[in-house]
Amino acid sequence: MGDWEIISDKEVKELRKMVEDTGVQNLPNYIYQKAKEWKEVKIHIAVLGETYVGKSTFINQLRGVEEWDKTYAPVGLGDTTLEPKAYENPYNKNMVFWDLPGVGTLKYSKEESYFRTINIERYDFFILMSDQCFSENDAWLAREIRKRGKPFFFVRSKLDDDLRSAEHDRQCIYEVLPRIHKSCIDNLRKANFREPNIFIISNYDHEIGQFDDLMVAIFHSLPDLKKEAMILSIGPLTHQIIREKKKALHDRVFKIAVISAGAAAIPLPGVDVAVDFAIITYEIHFYMTEFGLDEESLMHLCKKTKTKYDQITESLKHSKSLLTGKSTLRTLFMKIVKTQAAEQVGGRFAKYIPVIGSIISSCVAYGFCVNFLRSEIDLLEEDAHTLVNIVIDKNKKL
Repeated sequence: MGDWEIISDKEVKELRKMVEDTGVQNLPNYIYQKAKEWKEVKIHIAVLGETYVGKSTFINQLRGVEEWDKTYAPVGLGDTTLEPKAYENPYNKNMVFWDLPGVGTLKYSKEESYFRTINIERYDFFILMSDQCFSENDAWLAREIRKRGKPFFFVRSKLDDDLRSAEHDRQCIYEVLPRIHKSCIDNLRKANFREPNIFIISNYDHEIGQFDDLMVAIFHSLPDLKKEAMILSIGPLTHQIIREKKKALHDRVFKIAVISAGAAAIPLPGVDVAVDFAIITYEIHFYMTEFGLDEESLMHLCKKTKTKYDQITESLKHSKSLLTGKSTLRTLFMKIVKTQAAEQVGGRFAKYIPVIGSIISSCVAYGFCVNFLRSEIDLLEEDAHTLVNIVIDKNKKL
């Protein structure tokens, strides 16, 4: 879709059917429910592997928790997982990570009963993790999971440890990665697993290795609603995840614009009156949280990087003013209203709202709302990339 083609054919058909069934008066509430539908979706993620391979660290990273957080999964204790253990995402209780017992032990042999024990149907996808070459047990698990139609991902962890060792031999990452990849593939092929797709990662430094590739592969393995829930439930850990968040937020803009511009069922003069500004304000705050730009997230980042709050906020071009000025959003919105021609924006959007136009005071209000929200998403995205760069710089100095 182009910049302004924000409603898909599927969504238009859905809206038309809703209007035919219940009338336009219920449309704003219907779309509001659709906009928050992702938070009701349950996602269960299975992580398997031997002791010390980095399962807990991986789970903690995707949950956005640190050692000082109460829900932190213990790391490096060396106790073998005997029963499935659940860790909720503190930002979305419907996303749950499961640390599962591996197979090939005295308690869990490679039998059908293992899958009944872990309740295999519960999970949306599986992370098969190792810090060495994958074993025959890993290959067996992958084959059995595939038989049941579940997505799975081979994840080779602790790339940072490999790179530190390689420094003694004066090797760089471009030499280390192919060697690890070949070793893993060779081992899995010996176990009769012909086409292994392997992601080599560091749990601590996401900019090296294939962490981004892994996350994108996970996102695109899920149905649309679960994909949206996954993207919006994990933190802005990398530049690629931030770009994925931007796409997801852009996709939901049309819903918020309909709710906002359609809130005034009686036509009123003036775009500033037609648009429900409370909804817009709530949405911007939601974007800030998604990009890690809200005050709580920034304070968390300060503690993690040992950086002063003022130093962090000073580096933010757009978010800084939103954090300090209560009237900034209205000022920004009205600036857009005054500087763009109503005919130009209205013309762009008129053909996209054949269904919802009857309850919106004007397609101009709808157009301005979309324009404003998309502009804010783009500006906040830039600040989110700045925060990732701060973390990268801090990691280099450690």
